[in-house]
Amino acid sequence: MMRHLKNKLALISLLIFILSLFFNAFKVKDMGQIKDYSSLEVFLIGPISFLGGAGKEFFTWTANIWFLISLFCVFRRYYFISIISGLIAFLISGTFIFYKEILVSESGRMADIYSLEIGYYLWLTSIVFIIFSSIYLKIIDRISNAKT
Repeated sequence: MMRHLKNKLALISLLIFILSLFFNAFKVKDMGQIKDYSSLEVFLIGPISFLGGAGKEFFTWTANIWFLISLFCVFRRYYFISIISGLIAFLISGTFIFYKEILVSESGRMADIYSLEIGYYLWLTSIVFIIFSSIYLKIIDRISNAKT
């Protein structure tokens, strides 16, 4: 039963993450216009963003790596490591809420963040879900080990 539960919880988190890719992550006000940034676009461009000088943007993107580590650790039953890597992912991804502007071109042009969109919040939700799932699974695992 425990195996099926951990698989279901991890799958739900992964599905929320995938769902987030179908929505806009944020909007920026650039040169007098509002531009949407899709989550998929941000996810795909993020790994190479540092090449264009996007330091803090790349740092935020690394939350995806920590999220994937957390997911992997759930499947391997390393719940404590999953909790820690999930918390790191959440702290990194949560910093984006405080950004006022973001790099929008390789020339160094910055644009004001106009709004955060559903894709961003679904991304955060997937991370929070894996953290709470890992905590729950750790508790269940400890209880079942205590009974044996």
